[in-house]
Amino acid sequence: MARAKKRATIKDVAAEAGVSYQTVSRVINDHPSVTDKTRTKVQEAIETLGFRPSLAARSLPQRRSFIIGLIVPYEADYLFRDPNLIAQISGIDAEANAQGYNLLLSTAGQSDNGLDAYERFIRNQVADGAIVVETASLQEGNARLARQGYPYVSIGYDTTANACSVHCNDYEGAREATLHLLQKGHRRIGVINGPPLGAIGSMQERLNGYQRALADANIPFDANLVYDGDYTRPSGQTATQHLMALADPPTAIFAFNDRMAMGAVRALDEAGRRVPEDVAVVGFDDITTAGDFNPALTTVRQPAKLMGQIAAQMLFKLIDGQSVDSQERVLPAELVLRKSS
Repeated sequence: MARAKKRATIKDVAAEAGVSYQTVSRVINDHPSVTDKTRTKVQEAIETLGFRPSLAARSLPQRRSFIIGLIVPYEADYLFRDPNLIAQISGIDAEANAQGYNLLLSTAGQSDNGLDAYERFIRNQVADGAIVVETASLQEGNARLARQGYPYVSIGYDTTANACSVHCNDYEGAREATLHLLQKGHRRIGVINGPPLGAIGSMQERLNGYQRALADANIPFDANLVYDGDYTRPSGQTATQHLMALADPPTAIFAFNDRMAMGAVRALDEAGRRVPEDVAVVGFDDITTAGDFNPALTTVRQPAKLMGQIAAQMLFKLIDGQSVDSQERVLPAELVLRKSS
């Protein structure tokens, strides 16, 4: 008696077409993220194998919303003033569009710690996963996401168990920037740090890189040369006024983002100090206006858009139940030399 022919499965179709079984599922359900070429290839494989989708195969993707959350524990007006965050979101959005997903933005209200951005996201329960922008509230907020079973990826440093994250090499970028100023002959280098409730991991790594370069040059760390800002130009001005009022003021200022560096240049100009002749200034991020600023800003470039793209790619793998190549992706930072130093 002849053995009955084994019924083809969705994984058989995937192997025949050379795609993932998730892609086959999207074709079955006519999802718009599939290209015409891929759709044709899958449909041909279905015909070749005589595959008949089961009800379960048809309903699988319908349990998804095709929405991913973007949790930004800052107030919305801050978000849209930060070119670096906008670049990250642009990268996330590009990857989401390619996969047929929409973004759901969850920002902080008036809370001191930004956790309400997480709470609203969890309460809504409409997204398949989330990407989180690093802040001081990240660890507690991400622990809540993990307890709820949400796949998520952090842009920034995340010490949560089994967390996935992507960030640039802040330590090495800051070390190189400080080394550049040391090579220019500066020994008193002021730092404009981020806020205590800001991107703690990134800012701490930049401070560590700064301190490492000083130590390698046998220059003792002076805490009086470090002043907190809040990532804005006005805070860079205020910090610079404070630093330049010291009995032994710095001859160079390293601001931990470009907007604060631009504020530093303005404060120096108002005080009659020339940049870089009297005081050199270096920023971090290489936002789009850094090269057009006067003087053109020396800065550390971090690939913000690429960070967003990679974070989204990692998240989609997690949503599909796949493993990621590396749970922590560290991208290189690049010192960009211009006229301000």
